[in-house]
Amino acid sequence: MIFTSAALEGVAAFISPFIDNVMQHPAVYAKLRAEIDSAEAADALSFPIVKYDETNALPYFMACIYETLRHDAPAQTILPRYVSKDGIHVYGSWIPGGTEMAASPYIIHRDAGIFGKDPDVFRPERWLEDPAQNERMERFGMWFGYGDRECPGKNFAHLEFQKLCVQLIREFEISSATPDKRFTHKRWAVAMFWNHWLQFKEREKAPLE
Repeated sequence: MIFTSAALEGVAAFISPFIDNVMQHPAVYAKLRAEIDSAEAADALSFPIVKYDETNALPYFMACIYETLRHDAPAQTILPRYVSKDGIHVYGSWIPGGTEMAASPYIIHRDAGIFGKDPDVFRPERWLEDPAQNERMERFGMWFGYGDRECPGKNFAHLEFQKLCVQLIREFEISSATPDKRFTHKRWAVAMFWNHWLQFKEREKAPLE
């Protein structure tokens, strides 16, 4: 179950919007590629496959990772909880025991009080502005569920999509095969995408000395 949901569905539900968001913002794409190229020139990326720890050391890349998780969370619904028998007060409202409660990641991730005044905009820079704000945004991040119902495979998923996304940007020029028509995106239990047609052209690299 963990392998299917995290390693397949979860990773696929992340990579499609990551590539699309980056491609829809040419300045982001250029800055991301420049960071990866600079790291490679400094021998900071293993060859032929980047290591997970090396991806964590790329600040702008990680900002793009978290911004994609925020803007297009792989988990679109959160497993509900039942209020304990004694009930609970939530922001001045009484919730009786036995009530089923849940929250929407889409709504939470677009709270301007948490994520800034432009939550509908894909802007990786928000993750590079203030370390204290980063901690607050991560605390409210529900991209893999929350609390004791959080996806047990999230760390495995992170390892996969971080390594894969660096390799894609590192190795290929990516463009849309249908630039006038974007993919279909449905926010079901897991984000689902289809008709996402892309072109991959191997990047030309300077020969090693």
